Amino acid sequence: MRPYLRVANVYEDRLDLSDVKAMNFSPEEFETYALRFGDILLNEGQSPELVGRPAMYRDEIPGCCYQKTLLRFRAREGVSQRWALLVFRSHLHSGRFRRSASITTSIAHLAAERFVRIEFPLPPYHEQDAIVETVEDQLSVIDHLERDLDARLKSAQALRQSILRHAFTGQLVPQDPNDEPASELLKRIATEREERARLAPDAKRKARPDKAGKARGSRRARTDARE
Repeated sequence: MRPYLRVANVYEDRLDLSDVKAMNFSPEEFETYALRFGDILLNEGQSPELVGRPAMYRDEIPGCCYQKTLLRFRAREGVSQRWALLVFRSHLHSGRFRRSASITTSIAHLAAERFVRIEFPLPPYHEQDAIVETVEDQLSVIDHLERDLDARLKSAQALRQSILRHAFTGQLVPQDPNDEPASELLKRIATEREERARLAPDAKRKARPDKAGKARGSRRARTDARE
């Protein structure tokens, strides 16, 4: 039994090794699917926006293989492994892999014959490393800013909850000890509402006009008019 990596293990620029499967590989299969340090694995079948998602294998699991649902890129002489990973990450975010993939329903497939036709920029080797260093420095700054922003958002959320909690417990401003306690105020309001509800029917009866009196007054007014 040998461990092997599959789509679920390959994320952008990292491998998730929390759930690695194992199965039997014949000597011939092991020769074909064995991974070496610096091999880049790409998702062959994924959702359209994630197809081609790449990560580098760095001997995290010795003797590891990969599944057919992944593509393997092995850099030849004159090609920096880090440069290749950067190119593939660029193709992922620019949609280049998605445009080359065949899409069925919600799944995109980047078959090997389609993958090999995708352009691969190749500057001199020393320039490859220089570009990678510059890009990684900039990405590191972005990662730091994102972590800082996440921390500030969490802090703001905690502060908001604290302010609301203090506001509703009377701790937001200094309290006058002579002020009526909130519990007593609520009781008084409830009592006043009950009293108004009890008196409401009596008030309606007093306000209702005397229909008979109105009728008598109307007859007298008509008589006076005839006279």
